[in-house]
Amino acid sequence: MRSAFSTYCGAVWKRFAALARLGIAICFFLYFSIEKCINIVDFELCRGSRLINPLSFWGKASPESGETPLFHPLVFHALDVAASFEALLAIDNCAGSKLEAAFAAPIASIIPALAALTALHDIGKTAKKFQAKSEAAWPDMLGPWPGEPPRYDHAAGSSDLLLGRIQDVSAPLFEDADIDAKTALLTPIAFHHGKPCDRTGQPSTIDQRDVENARLVAREILSVFDAPPLPPIEQEDAQRLSWLLSGLVSLADWIGSSTRFFPYRKPDAFTTRDYWSYARQRARNAVKELRLRTAAVEVNVGFSSLFAAQWTPSAAQAHCAALPLTDGPMLVFIEDITGSGKTESALLLAQRMMQAGKGRGLLVALPTMATANAMYRRMADCYLRMFAAGETPSLALAHGRAKLHEGFRASILPNDGAGQSGAVGEIETVSAGCSAFFADDRRKALLADIGVGTIDQALLGVLPTKYATLRLYGLSGKVLIIDEAHAYDSYVSREVERLLTFHAGLGGSAIVLSATLPRRMKEAYARAFRGGAYRDAARLDSEAYPLVTSVPYRGVIVETPLAARDDLRRKVAVTRLDNTEEALARIAAAAAMGAAVAYIRNSVDDAIEAFKALREKGLEPLLFHARFAMSDRLAIEEKVLEIFGKSGTPSQRARRVLVGTQVIQESLDIDFDLIVSDLAPIDLLIQRAGRLWRHARGARPLPGPDFLVVSPEPVSDASAHWFAAAFRRGAYVYQAHALLWLSAKTLFDAGAIHSPEGVRSMIETVYGAEAWEKIPEALLRNFDAAEGKAYGEKGQADNNLLVFANGYRADHRGWSDDVRTPTRLGEERTTFRLAFWRGGKLRPYAQDEDEARAWALSEVSIRAYQANHRGAYPADVEQAAATKEELWRKHGDGAVILPFLDERDLQASVKNEKSEEKIASYNNSVGLQVLSPPHMRGWPVVGTRANAT
Repeated sequence: MRSAFSTYCGAVWKRFAALARLGIAICFFLYFSIEKCINIVDFELCRGSRLINPLSFWGKASPESGETPLFHPLVFHALDVAASFEALLAIDNCAGSKLEAAFAAPIASIIPALAALTALHDIGKTAKKFQAKSEAAWPDMLGPWPGEPPRYDHAAGSSDLLLGRIQDVSAPLFEDADIDAKTALLTPIAFHHGKPCDRTGQPSTIDQRDVENARLVAREILSVFDAPPLPPIEQEDAQRLSWLLSGLVSLADWIGSSTRFFPYRKPDAFTTRDYWSYARQRARNAVKELRLRTAAVEVNVGFSSLFAAQWTPSAAQAHCAALPLTDGPMLVFIEDITGSGKTESALLLAQRMMQAGKGRGLLVALPTMATANAMYRRMADCYLRMFAAGETPSLALAHGRAKLHEGFRASILPNDGAGQSGAVGEIETVSAGCSAFFADDRRKALLADIGVGTIDQALLGVLPTKYATLRLYGLSGKVLIIDEAHAYDSYVSREVERLLTFHAGLGGSAIVLSATLPRRMKEAYARAFRGGAYRDAARLDSEAYPLVTSVPYRGVIVETPLAARDDLRRKVAVTRLDNTEEALARIAAAAAMGAAVAYIRNSVDDAIEAFKALREKGLEPLLFHARFAMSDRLAIEEKVLEIFGKSGTPSQRARRVLVGTQVIQESLDIDFDLIVSDLAPIDLLIQRAGRLWRHARGARPLPGPDFLVVSPEPVSDASAHWFAAAFRRGAYVYQAHALLWLSAKTLFDAGAIHSPEGVRSMIETVYGAEAWEKIPEALLRNFDAAEGKAYGEKGQADNNLLVFANGYRADHRGWSDDVRTPTRLGEERTTFRLAFWRGGKLRPYAQDEDEARAWALSEVSIRAYQANHRGAYPADVEQAAATKEELWRKHGDGAVILPFLDERDLQASVKNEKSEEKIASYNNSVGLQVLSPPHMRGWPVVGTRANAT
């Protein structure tokens, strides 16, 4: 009986416990359900039961109302950018093929999902902190406007949401994707403003209500996409692809933000699905109007038709016309004599690469602005013939002063401004095929069909600079031609290596040109192109010269020796001169015989001294260096090419002397009867000698090409001050004095430059691995210091450069604006803008209808240790200059105004780094000089803008 009762009680207790557990579970369920409902509906249930309308969130808000809606809905803007992304891929076969390779799937199965993900790029704008930035556009359903919000980065908010808190919304667009692969694809979408941000360990900037609002808006955006999930992708492929994806999304966001192409629309003007159809049509029109479609390449062009050539192609040119093109990216080295037509060889090969689908355009990268300007003129003569009849390809000049170049400026129309929402501006078709879209910005210039610029514009793509990936995107579809590849120091050379790694990794091909490329630099470039392969994988053995070397991304390297052009086979006699007095006498004597002469000095001040000394001898030399106001420098550059270029006539050239610095030794197609040079590294001396008797001109005033080099004798017991004692200023320009001794020893022992057979041996004698064994003991310390400096520069570059394998993500290096990340090392420089003080106002030195351009044309740069700021001026002048400079500083422009108080003798007060007062003297034939106190003639003084020294 007791046992039955106990059993009964136990059963009752079990039922009671079960009911209790069920009740507790129900309570918890109700509690969390109610909390979730509160989060979703928010406090609006208490304010009239108003539900969240996803079209009420603004994406673009104009500060002015007028007839324009107060804002453009975020959902609409998201679809504008997604449609622009889709339209870009529809015209970019190169980018499409890279996507297909990464996903191992046809492009049609990739674009819909990627466009949908791109539409979520601004999802962080749903946060109340962002919406509060516009009181007029603040969504009423979120309650009263909270006032000015704290600082909020909507890109970081987008990253927080896409990579974490609403990742369930985008999950259907991924199929079995690795979390790291997803992160690699979503990071460039979230951080679409040109640089990523490391959010590791940082608290979220959005709350739970923001999350639910973001989820609601994201679902509304994605409701118009009938996108299958992305094909599976490996993490490594996703990371490589992230660089390209970032550039594409950035460009799509620029286009999608343009009110010209996507005007503001009211939320009730369209349903979301109807707006998607509208946006896609607008995007197609925008891409067409911006002329972003690549021009079709001419398929039947040959050497004669491409260059309208009346001459027989050289061996290198003929070889490039038939060089086998391997699958995948290719790197080709073209090493040939100065003046042999390497550029034509490269363009012919690039044309064939474009025909084979290895690029949809090309970029020619050069060491200096002057060489880029000269190449731009040459390209203007032939670039149209690279494309099919009826096409209007764009040709862009890409360097820091491109818009100051009259030829390029004449080929574009002015931009009407970006507008308050990022409008691109009015776009018109013009004769040279350029548009204001390209000309407006150096980054966008790299999107043109044909780009010509300084190497710096390409190198900024591999440094953590804002919109680096837009540069990479522009480059990835091009054949990259690097001219004068020997002309860079260790820091820049390392940057070029990294550029080749990125370019090959993104599927691009490259051509490297040089007449004097050391083998170790060549092998480093080849290894970098192959992704940093081990040395043996990029070993180059041939000693032949001229030589074409084909380096496939994977496969066997082919080195092909070639014959030199018969007319370029020559012996250039080399004569050592003890001092500048001898040099000046030889120049005067040659000029008296009617010769065209060049005197190349290693420093600007040395060049100015030589210029003045020659004028005292009764000559009228032309001076060309980098310390002229930009307006004068461009004018001198034009005059140099007119007189000493290929078309210069005997009457123009007779008795003309050009005194210059290194600006005249690279790529400029100029020709002299006699060249005198300060001692420099052997490769530069060979380059300088290459300007001797460069073109066929019939009878010349001198019996043969003679190269005179001012140098101390390279004795075996040379002292540590061997070079500095002879060249006080030049010793700071070329600090590897042991290398200079090797150069002098090699050159003078030979007694002549035998081209082509002697060029390679000269280069390797100086730069080879065993060269140090020949250096005098007193110079070994300098040799070790130079080697250490080179390694240090390479290490500094490695610390600054992006790492391709890491993908587009934030890391310890940090990302900054272009102006803060150096592409080249060197002493700090000051940019002065010359000005006149007229009628109580500052006027730019240069004259131009566009005031901004006039100020830019008035710029001149000088080493900061010589002058780094304005000196003492009257209060009204100082106030006017400081006010103007303050406006420039707001845009990151650190230029300093240098006013001339009287226009008859241009002198100005400056201070150097030690705050010592100096006088800066300027005229348009000598350039800027900083005079020490013994040379001051009083301040203020009366001056002139005339050519008098």
